[in-house]
Amino acid sequence: MKTARWGWSALAVALIGAGGLTMTQFAATQETQPPKKTEPAAKKEDEKSAKKKDEKTTPARQGVSKFMRMKLEASQQVLAGLALEDFELIQEGAAKLEEMSAAEKWRVTNDPFFREHSVDFQRVAQRLVKNGKDGKLDAAALSWLELTMQCIECHKWSRANLVVDQPAR
Repeated sequence: MKTARWGWSALAVALIGAGGLTMTQFAATQETQPPKKTEPAAKKEDEKSAKKKDEKTTPARQGVSKFMRMKLEASQQVLAGLALEDFELIQEGAAKLEEMSAAEKWRVTNDPFFREHSVDFQRVAQRLVKNGKDGKLDAAALSWLELTMQCIECHKWSRANLVVDQPAR
């Protein structure tokens, strides 16, 4: 029985580490990507793109972006708690995620698919809080992985359905 438990624990730790590194790397590249070098003929296109990008950067959109960064920080707090077996850290991060998922800023649309993603996220966040309180490291790790997958699926859906440029007419 101990061998099977060790196998699950090793798998959970490996998946947590891979997920955390991926999320951290993704967040780092989003803020620190070097500007692309462009040819003189392509500068006009880049100026048009920059203008369109500025038009999209509304205060509401900036607020959502900041909110999502806060979610990422709370998720990283859970990951740190899992890695250190610090159940208070797990609970704090999970409670932040649960609280944020109920906030008004969370609801970027009233679409039924988005609502379903949101309800699923809240359900898993609640389970993560409970697993942290109960001191169940493996269960908390699996809940964190499921929560991370909920984020990825929702963002994938949002990019495909909400955050798209309208075709030029």
